[in-house]
Amino acid sequence: MTPVSLFQLLLVLSLAPQPVPGSPKQYFLKYIFEPPPCRSEPEDCSTFCTQQEECLHTLQCCSAYCGIVCASNQAPVLGVS
Repeated sequence: MTPVSLFQLLLVLSLAPQPVPGSPKQYFLKYIFEPPPCRSEPEDCSTFCTQQEECLHTLQCCSAYCGIVCASNQAPVLGVS
């Protein structure tokens, strides 16, 4: 092989898509069904969830800085001075 074709081969191999662990269905469902971001900071970062049914009635499953947790998910109240 000439140096140019060896370089081209290495370039093509480095740009090829990497295999994804798990099934393609799980890969796409994760990005489609991921919960929305929390509108307020969660009160408790120890109540993790994967579905809305895992949270109590007043809490919602949302994505926060500490992971996907059950939080009140209320819009922050702006103080009026």
